[in-house]
Amino acid sequence: MPATVTVDSLIRQHAVAVAYLAHEPTPATDSGAFIAQLGAVAAHLEVAGIVGHHDLTAAARLIAEAADEPSQRRGVLLQRAALCLSGVGDMADEYRDMVA
Repeated sequence: MPATVTVDSLIRQHAVAVAYLAHEPTPATDSGAFIAQLGAVAAHLEVAGIVGHHDLTAAARLIAEAADEPSQRRGVLLQRAALCLSGVGDMADEYRDMVA
């Protein structure tokens, strides 16, 4: 059985890469900051022409939507957000290569 996805687990897993891509000095530690950084990252990656920026916009929307949902639907939304965030590491690597 797969591990339960929570907002905190998504933040722990992706906050460092998202902060780097958002040009933020510190990773987000709460959902509001994480959602804001995802929005900034999506805009940066779109300008840079990196594929996947739409996934980050979708992840931000799903995480925000999950905050207002009962537990079963919340779990589904967060699992979908996790899938959308699965490419963040690769996007960060591609971005590093572009700016290096």
